[in-house]
Amino acid sequence: MEDRVLARLQVGDKRYEIFVDCDRAMLIRQGKNSDIASALLVDKIFKDARKGEVAGNLEKQFGTEDVNKIALEIIRRGEIQASAGYRDKQMTLLKNRVIDTIASMAIDSTTNLPIPRKRIELAMNDVHHNFDLTKPEKYHIEEVLAKLKKVLPIRLGEFSYGADIPVAYGNDAMLYLKRLADIKSNTRNDDTISVTFSVKAGNESELLSKLKSLTHGSISIRKL
Repeated sequence: MEDRVLARLQVGDKRYEIFVDCDRAMLIRQGKNSDIASALLVDKIFKDARKGEVAGNLEKQFGTEDVNKIALEIIRRGEIQASAGYRDKQMTLLKNRVIDTIASMAIDSTTNLPIPRKRIELAMNDVHHNFDLTKPEKYHIEEVLAKLKKVLPIRLGEFSYGADIPVAYGNDAMLYLKRLADIKSNTRNDDTISVTFSVKAGNESELLSKLKSLTHGSISIRKL
């Protein structure tokens, strides 16, 4: 279902407008897509889209009469009206990213165990944070964390481990470690790769389980 909005570009005293699908135009604006045919809903460049007044002299202003090329320029350089549906979706995505970031590092200060994401998500219902899209993600993480500390025994942290990995499973295990952990050191001999690493609290269980699976239980892991 299309979400029709206006995109407009002001050049001096002239205004150029097009009707676009909000989501698809935003993807083009962000450099994640270039499919102008799916984003442009009306194959015309307007000087006043609401009144249906078509713009003229496009060659003089844009060096081309090609509607698709001009529409791309309007989307990339101009202003796109964000629909209510688009804003709601972006706020939901922002909220989920903030929760994921906090959950990846959250430790229950009373048990020293990771706090499940679901528990943090439920606690969000009590802190009433306003996810303002004009403010950076880092701001929201800091603000949400400060609010969560009032309702949860929460702190952010990492766990440090040492592991001895049989060389036969070394490549797969090291690739997974690099994805989920911060490797501090590693040494290799004929039989074993010895590695020390730190892992965010929320990734600890997944990482340890995967390492044991990849090595068929032959890995030796110790908490530091």
